[in-house]
Amino acid sequence: MSSREIIVTPNTPMPQGYAFLKKGIQYKTLHCRRLTHEAGKTVYMVVQHKKTLGIRIPKSIFFHVQSLANETLPARRQATEHRDAALVRTAATEIDRQFPRIPREDKELVLRHGFKKYSGRVGRTGQIPMQRKALFAVIAHIRHKHTKYDELLDGGMGREDARKAIQKKLQDKLRQWGATQDLSWYFKDEVEWLGEDTSE
Repeated sequence: MSSREIIVTPNTPMPQGYAFLKKGIQYKTLHCRRLTHEAGKTVYMVVQHKKTLGIRIPKSIFFHVQSLANETLPARRQATEHRDAALVRTAATEIDRQFPRIPREDKELVLRHGFKKYSGRVGRTGQIPMQRKALFAVIAHIRHKHTKYDELLDGGMGREDARKAIQKKLQDKLRQWGATQDLSWYFKDEVEWLGEDTSE
């Protein structure tokens, strides 16, 4: 955090000539923060219970960035659509490479569900390489669509026990779809690797 950024609570009085920008639109936040720093002004980060709610910046910058955001929205949307389409194409290629016999309908479901934007699912994370994203998305799809995993959970079985119960069927389906890599590391450390199920 810059020396020109001060943490405040929602109850802290709004500085004169400032406006509040709610967290959520990265374009606006980045531009407001940068322009405020360039102007030599202070950015007030509004935080409540360790959660950032937004920033307070000079009104002139707030309105300028709002205007810029509206002007550039169509171009930014188009660029985002191109990036998202490229991500899905890359994922499709990786799924085909790892699972050459996956049925087309299943592959489409994996891509649509596991790589859905803003879903928080494994396919959208930037923390792991595409090779693993594709693998984890296919495993999650098999788990939920080709085994009794969800029924076991609904019946009160714990997540780890349910995963162990369907492991053989899951491994068989992976082999049926053409998986040739050694996945013993995954099945040995599955819960540790994924933690909470990021694919659901």
